[in-house]
Formats: sequence, C-alpha cells, structure tokens
Amino acid sequence: MFVIARLPWGRNLGEFFYRDRYLTQKQNYYGTKVSSIFKDTDSEKAVKLIKQDGYYLGLQLSQPILKEVLEYAYTANISIDGKRGFEFKYSNKNQAAKQYNCQIITANYLAINSECLAMQKLSNDPKLREIATKYLGKEPVLVRSQMGWTFIGSKQAYAQKGETGIPTLRFHYDLDDYRALKFFFYLTDVDSLSGSHRCVAGSHKKRKLLHYLVRSQSDQKIADYYGLESVVNICGRAGFGFAEDPFCFHRGSPPTTAPRLMIQLEFALNDYGMWEL
Repeated sequence: MFVIARLPWGRNLGEFFYRDRYLTQKQNYYGTKVSSIFKDTDSEKAVKLIKQDGYYLGLQLSQPILKEVLEYAYTANISIDGKRGFEFKYSNKNQAAKQYNCQIITANYLAINSECLAMQKLSNDPKLREIATKYLGKEPVLVRSQMGWTFIGSKQAYAQKGETGIPTLRFHYDLDDYRALKFFFYLTDVDSLSGSHRCVAGSHKKRKLLHYLVRSQSDQKIADYYGLESVVNICGRAGFGFAEDPFCFHRGSPPTTAPRLMIQLEFALNDYGMWEL
C-alpha cells in the first residue's frame, strides 16, 4: 500500500477494491438521531472544497465541548512524545523536563479516548463522519484520535525531533491509506508564531512526478513548483477546526510565542493498526 498509494492510479485502484456502495453506507449516519456539534456545517460544500483545494476551513467547536476538553487537558496526564512511562501534568512540565532530563517538545494524552466524554463525542460526531463518508465514498474507519501539545523549544531540540519526524517541519504528505481525511481542531489561539499548520492548496491532485516518489520537500522546492500563493497558513482562535486530505503537502511550524494544543482525527478506508485508539 505504501508504494502504490503514492501514485494516482494506485490510490484509485485501492479505493475501487475497498469502497462500499455509497447509498447503502450513507444511511448509517444520515438517519442517525445523534445531534452533531457542527449542525450548521454544509457537508456538500465541505466535500466540494476538499476535493478542489485539499482542505476546508469552516469548522468550529461549541463552547461546552471546548471547555470540557480544556478542563481535561489541564488536569490529566500527558506523555512525552506519546511514550508510556514518561507522564506528567501540564502544570508540572518544567519539573518533568528535569526529571526525564530532556527538553519537552511534543506530548500527547494517551487515555483521552476512554477518559474524556467530549473527545468521544467529537470522534463519533455524525457531521464529521458524513463529510468523511462523502469524501472517501464509503463508511469511514476512525484510525486516529489524538490530542497533544507542541511546546516552544530550541532550534537544536526541534532539529533532533525533525530527524525522527516528531514533529515534521518539512513539507510532506502522509500515506496512511489509499484514501484518508483528517480533521484538526485548535484548542489554543494559533497564529503564525504559535504553531500554525500549513498546507499546499491543490497538491493532493497535482504534483510533479518526483514529488510522488519523494514524500518530503523543502519550502523552496514547494514554492518553486506550486507558488508561494498556494501555501496556506492556517491560523485561528481556540475551537477553530479544519479538514484536510493528508495526501496534500503540509507541515507544522514550531511555536515561538506560545505552545499549541490541538486535536487530530483521521478517517480512512482501512485500519492498519498504526495508531492506538
């Protein structure tokens, strides 16, 4: 999958074999009585824009959901780089850095899916699943449901993390399945200096041959081929959300003024067990 999914014909072939009949699947969500957090979101418009540009910026968490998730974030255990055995509370970050003798750059909440009701509601939201179903063409599989921090750190610390891909600060695209769709939600205010996410509009369906073969590209190479105007710097207040096709070139940016807390949900055609839910 990780080889043939790089090429358009490979992704289309994989989608053909794994795709269910849409009319049968859509009844599972469109007839549901579960209320969506995103009742005012137009799923048809969202899917149209994702197909066209590779992303959609029109999502917003409700204040009760945002409040509940933040209350969890500031009281629950966080794991450095998502590793078990390296837990700490947000308020004890500095002490944890001394205890584990490291500079903490990223940290995830490993138990959030079982402990936080708001996260469970978000992961099962019928409108998000409706968008994913329409975009993927079949009932989606939730393969990733995460919440984590990206902290301010030195260039050296980020360079070391970059070598292991945590976080990935070069433009790249993901190959988690033949087709996939991600939803992101900022839980802190995010601007260009506090960890904004960046993507290249239209790069999920148009790219040079070399970019199909080499997943990671420099800012300069991206600008040279796609143009600076195609690079979208996604900023927003706490609660702001967006959808993205992970086959689109994208990258993170290291925060320099404030840490970033973000939720990431990923739906795909298949679950290969790469992520722990």
